[in-house]
Amino acid sequence: MKGTFSYATARFIERLVSFFLLPILTKIVTPAEFAIWSQSIVIAGILMPVILLKFETTVVQFFPNWTTQNKKENSVILFMMTLILILFCLITIIALVFDEYIAFLIFGDYQLSLYIPIVIGLLLSELLFEFLIALLRISNRISNVSIYIIMKGIWRLGIITFVLIGFGSSFYFAFWSFVIFQIFITIGLYVWEIKLFSLVKTGFKKGRSKWVKVLKFSLPLVPFIILLMIHNFVDRFLITYFLGLDSLAPYSAAFSLAVVITFFHSTISFMLHPELSKKWSYKNNIEIINLLQKITTAYLALTIPFLVFIGVAGVDVLLVLTSNDYLISTQTLILICLNMAIFGIFQFSHYIVLLDRGSLNAPILMFIITGINILLNLLLIPKFGILGAALSSFFSTSVLTIIVYNMSQKNLKWNFPFKESVKILIRSLIMGVIIWLGITLLGKDIISLTITVIISGIIYVLLDFFGDKKSSFIFLTKLDNFHKNKT
Repeated sequence: MKGTFSYATARFIERLVSFFLLPILTKIVTPAEFAIWSQSIVIAGILMPVILLKFETTVVQFFPNWTTQNKKENSVILFMMTLILILFCLITIIALVFDEYIAFLIFGDYQLSLYIPIVIGLLLSELLFEFLIALLRISNRISNVSIYIIMKGIWRLGIITFVLIGFGSSFYFAFWSFVIFQIFITIGLYVWEIKLFSLVKTGFKKGRSKWVKVLKFSLPLVPFIILLMIHNFVDRFLITYFLGLDSLAPYSAAFSLAVVITFFHSTISFMLHPELSKKWSYKNNIEIINLLQKITTAYLALTIPFLVFIGVAGVDVLLVLTSNDYLISTQTLILICLNMAIFGIFQFSHYIVLLDRGSLNAPILMFIITGINILLNLLLIPKFGILGAALSSFFSTSVLTIIVYNMSQKNLKWNFPFKESVKILIRSLIMGVIIWLGITLLGKDIISLTITVIISGIIYVLLDFFGDKKSSFIFLTKLDNFHKNKT
């Protein structure tokens, strides 16, 4: 898959740069302000795919090679962009009119309505950036995508740090500065990369014949993604309602560690979907099965050792990065990470279901799963606190993944790599023992933890390199291996 390495590297650098924002924010701003920041990011993440009408997925489905940029394709894309902006304006009006009620829903406090315009600005900047990435993706400009993703991570960290520390300004002003900067830079990238004015000149007429087909694929994904976002983030709102922002802060900080797993499956998914679409169009089932099994194994070879690391040292690392205000139990942290890991398997399986059956049945499934998750959260959060939220998400995501995996099996008989998973787990447990010994002998300060992680990481890489090739991340990620037609 062309561009996989550059994109993966960019995502890693972006996550690494953004990761440094965690200790900066948690040590400078209050836990409540950190919770406001994380809730704002979550709200933008929930609304973004809804307002995008899942067009960022649709363009991959209909225009996997947007290199010629003919007028008909440009006209359809202009239609998509216009709908996105209209929907954004409608949501903005609603948000500004009912700002106090929305502030209570998001932050649990009517007085925090002053943050609603910032959330709107953040949403606009993220919408523009996400759709830009989708357009660059289908025009095979992955190197440009990689550069802009890194830039985004750098300017997020740089601006907020500069305003908070350099100017000694408030969190509110720092947040606004970041949002305004990101909007202007992203608009500039559109003018530079997409030839925005030429796109507007194309008009709507030439692509009108494709509107129905595009919307027929895209619109069923909208309720699906709404329900999926509710499923993934309803726990945060219920934690805010039952326990308050101070309890949400450690839960959000835990997600900042678990987001490493999101980097794994989002990076793979970015490259996997268009590749599967191309192979599906040629009915290359053997190649699809081969690719899917290798991708899943490679994903597990990254995820399982990280889960073991979290189980042994996750809480210690979190406390080093933050403070005692963000203390969370090991069980809660592991469940949050497991939930994200399982969600990656769901994504891979769901691509097969989408390609085979389309998107019409997706909302029904998510409605049931989301209902289960909300019910569990309502029952468990008041009784067990944030551990109850983690339990609810883990259980519902597991059910969702099992159902979708079985659906993907009906027409494409691909096997989950259970044997390879056991081999990866054994290597990971050896690494886990080394981490435990390192913490016991060297201590839990940042220098000792860094040394322990480096040593255990080197040992795991050696075990991976000299271990079974079918479960080796190093062997599987050699680019030529993804194109071999072996089962």
